[in-house]
Amino acid sequence: MCPCRGRRRGRRWISEVPQVRCFVAEGAKEAEAVSITLEELEAVRLVDLLDLDQEEAAFYMGVSRKAFWNDLMNARKKIASALVYGTGLRIEGGSFILRSTEGDSGVAADARRQELELMERELGLLRSRLEHLGARVTSLKGPQRADPGAEGDH
Repeated sequence: MCPCRGRRRGRRWISEVPQVRCFVAEGAKEAEAVSITLEELEAVRLVDLLDLDQEEAAFYMGVSRKAFWNDLMNARKKIASALVYGTGLRIEGGSFILRSTEGDSGVAADARRQELELMERELGLLRSRLEHLGARVTSLKGPQRADPGAEGDH
């Protein structure tokens, strides 16, 4: 009898491997770290950062909604655990296929188009956030006087 059960885990499409792959809480030992896979990070990026709905994100990663939901919930629990318990967070491993911008086939062109759409969406969200932060800074500074020492000269 085979010791493994069920189907083999399918590979997920991800956009990039992050340059920074380890975050350590202040005062924590690096050995105390929660590991999340690259595809779990991609699930969080697509839903929580780019505001895609789960069906869109699952399609983008090439998995069912249920498989995507499992990846997303696992990642969120691991991230919450690292924040609450003050452990590090390590991004590593997984079963994924890295999207490539190389090639001339129709599949590669479609992948480039999807990637471009997501990057434009992410850029729009970042611009919106920057405008919001700029407005917030301006409101916190309050009205500015041109020359505070000029009032007593009259």
